[in-house]
Amino acid sequence: MRARTLITILIVLIIATIACNLFTPGEEISSPTEVEAEAVAETAPASECIPTNPDEKPEKDAYETIVEEFDILAPSGNRIYGMIRRPDPALYADLCFPGVVLVPGGINPGRLQALGQEAKLLAGAGMVVVTFNAEGRADDSPEDLRSEGTEDFNGYRHQDGLCAIAQYAMNLPYVISDNVGLSSQSYGITMAAGCVARHPEILIKYLVDGEGPPYSFVTCHGPRFLAGDMKKYETVEEIFGREATWQDDSAENLEWWSEREAINFIGDFRGNYLRLQATWDHAQPPESEAGITTYNHPDGWPGGGPAWYHNKHTSDIVNAAVEGGVPWVRVNLPEQGNLVNTTFDAGTAPTFLPGRLADRPWAVFAIIEMARME
Repeated sequence: MRARTLITILIVLIIATIACNLFTPGEEISSPTEVEAEAVAETAPASECIPTNPDEKPEKDAYETIVEEFDILAPSGNRIYGMIRRPDPALYADLCFPGVVLVPGGINPGRLQALGQEAKLLAGAGMVVVTFNAEGRADDSPEDLRSEGTEDFNGYRHQDGLCAIAQYAMNLPYVISDNVGLSSQSYGITMAAGCVARHPEILIKYLVDGEGPPYSFVTCHGPRFLAGDMKKYETVEEIFGREATWQDDSAENLEWWSEREAINFIGDFRGNYLRLQATWDHAQPPESEAGITTYNHPDGWPGGGPAWYHNKHTSDIVNAAVEGGVPWVRVNLPEQGNLVNTTFDAGTAPTFLPGRLADRPWAVFAIIEMARME
């Protein structure tokens, strides 16, 4: 027993000696949690970027910009190709900016709009500008890329793809995630309105709508048809391969147009809606003062046809937005003096922009105002 005790004491002394040689006095052994914390500190991203409002005067180029390519997989499974113009990260790495997705008019491609003047003005003022080709679309330029899929004429598939692009923009580290909007031109409002209404989970801050047609009568140039001006009417009929609902009320035609009339969706938007409307619309008549009498039929046309008067389509979509509960609705810029959340009719039209929408970069001014709005 005594020998066993001596052996035990000897083993304890040996272990103690080894321990003393292994560890220097004053050193601490890091616990697993401390090691993990150090690893997290080493791999953690730099401090958050500084949110920055765009400059109120876009023509002065406050920022130098670059253009980058991107692509995403749409909900349909098709790949969409786009471009981003933004302030140069090599110069402004500590800043993040509001974002805007540009939606082109008609059934046009939009990716190369990142190289255009509107995108240059917006990015130069301090915004991230996202452009894209909707599924099945590409420009004739060899610089462009055709997005996968087929033409959907701004229906649900195109709307879902647009929302996926907006979500992509919100997730970019240099974009202020709660300050991303859409800006549509002409028939692009169909894609934009459907996107913001059908996907309220994607918190799009604002929608700027440049003279978009609210419903098929306007999209298909019904006023021109009723006045005997057939050229644009026949062109659009050939593109869509169908007539407006007032001419073809078959179940199939009504179903097809139900996805593609912005007035069906705009009232469900819960962001800020700004409608731009010039005195002489880019597509709808009248083109001049002399044509007002020809197209002024607020009670309907002689011989039949929906009511029409000067820029009635703006009153119609704005009224639908206000009546649907959109929280903030206005026509044109502050200097036109139109009140927020006001409805209109033939006798109380809003004040229009002078001339035509293409005369000045009105959409740029509108987007910057919306991005700066609290």
